[in-house]
Amino acid sequence: MLNLFKPPISLKKWIGIAFLLLIFWLILLTFLYAPTLIRSIFLKDLYLDKLKFEQTDIYVNPAMNKEERQNIIILYKKSRIRIDSLFGSSRARPSILVGTTNEVMQRFGNSNAQGQTGMTHLTPFGTYIILSPEGTNIDVLSHELSHAELIERLGWQTRRNKIPIWFDEGLAMLVDKRFEYWTTLQQDWRNLIDIEKNDSNINSNSDFYSTTPLDSDSLSLSSFELQNLQTTEQFFTENAQIHYFLSQEEVARWYTEKGQKGLLQLIENLKENSFEDSYNVEKSTQ
Repeated sequence: MLNLFKPPISLKKWIGIAFLLLIFWLILLTFLYAPTLIRSIFLKDLYLDKLKFEQTDIYVNPAMNKEERQNIIILYKKSRIRIDSLFGSSRARPSILVGTTNEVMQRFGNSNAQGQTGMTHLTPFGTYIILSPEGTNIDVLSHELSHAELIERLGWQTRRNKIPIWFDEGLAMLVDKRFEYWTTLQQDWRNLIDIEKNDSNINSNSDFYSTTPLDSDSLSLSSFELQNLQTTEQFFTENAQIHYFLSQEEVARWYTEKGQKGLLQLIENLKENSFEDSYNVEKSTQ
């Protein structure tokens, strides 16, 4: 007897089809709005050669010769030493995509990049570091490896929801020695802040951010307060260089006082607490 009420496809199968369609549309939308990210995750093996190296996955453009490939491995090992000195050890195993031309950066990193040395895709599926020819050095790679190490220890969701961009970038600057010349700029920026301080009525309602002394030695004032550098959109503006400087100075000050033990404790505290609470705990132990 024909059962007219029996659906041709079970509910379980319908749910499965709907889930696959959802995944398909998510991938399609990601490809449309972030094609370099999709290429880094799914297409790197089609365009690049994977080096025989056990510590992490390194991909290079096929034109790179044997000596250049070996130098990339050596560069990674040297950069790992800086990460070990910062975190105590290296747990992250990011995919590193390197090219002798800007093609790798444009295809897998930033398609509109001009003069960009390095960048990192931080995703739930893994971390993907892209280096341009100008970024194939220990400073740039160490900087990007710091981002990879932090997300490895925190997890993608915690890093995304709890870590302000100024802390992530400031931490990376501790292993990035490219900008030592910024020391000569400190007084100029402090003079600028002094002028803004004298012309403005500074009033902070945040216990966390008010811990920064409001004097001539503080750069976290006015429009350059750390509380205004929480997101990628806030950080990477026409004032990005200033933001890097502010972040570097604050995190360097904090790390000098707290050291590696303080950093690891902060990471542990973030499992249950907000960044502000965790950071205040560390500051209160000074």
